[in-house]
Amino acid sequence: MTESAAPLQVTEETPAYWRVVFDYPPFNVVDATMFQGLQDLLARMDVSPSLRVIVFESASHEFYLSHFDLTGKTGNITTAVGRSGLPILADTFVRLTRSPVASIAKIRGCVRGVSSEFVLACDMRFASRENTRLGQPEVGVGLHPGGGGTERLPHVVGRGRALEIILGANDFASLPSTSAQSRRRRILSTRSHCRPPTSSSALSTPSKRH
Repeated sequence: MTESAAPLQVTEETPAYWRVVFDYPPFNVVDATMFQGLQDLLARMDVSPSLRVIVFESASHEFYLSHFDLTGKTGNITTAVGRSGLPILADTFVRLTRSPVASIAKIRGCVRGVSSEFVLACDMRFASRENTRLGQPEVGVGLHPGGGGTERLPHVVGRGRALEIILGANDFASLPSTSAQSRRRRILSTRSHCRPPTSSSALSTPSKRH
């Protein structure tokens, strides 16, 4: 069964496995509509006891998800409070992290800023080697990653590498060239198989459903 409620298409492949496709042309921009779709999806996940795994992918091969809509269409996601007691922005990612459903980001295309923070909130990340660009560009425009990037990224790639990514505000690829290739392959592998531990109870991870 497939249900389409822009900007998400949710296909219930089986009661235990759902597939979610971001389909919000032209760039899969993250705005209030996208967050409302994610909040609605989380509510469905909460009342679906048979669900074990959910996979997030994109209809666009160029943009997995874009950063915030900077035209002002972000609504109240930084002020309204969600179920976790945090603003909707953080609440969405915290609830995904704490969900007993295993979440997988199947990445192809650009993943920057708040979209990078979304994939960090997932349990696992698998990226195309040919077409992936990840990054936290906020510092480049005088901001800081406010959706969990500063908290989760160091646990996934290490403090030094996280500082390089955040303070440099540059993109990095899943398969870079030059002598750094081997090191960064390992970084992507770490991103794909590790869940960031944290001392914050709001980010604590319960066991997943079997």
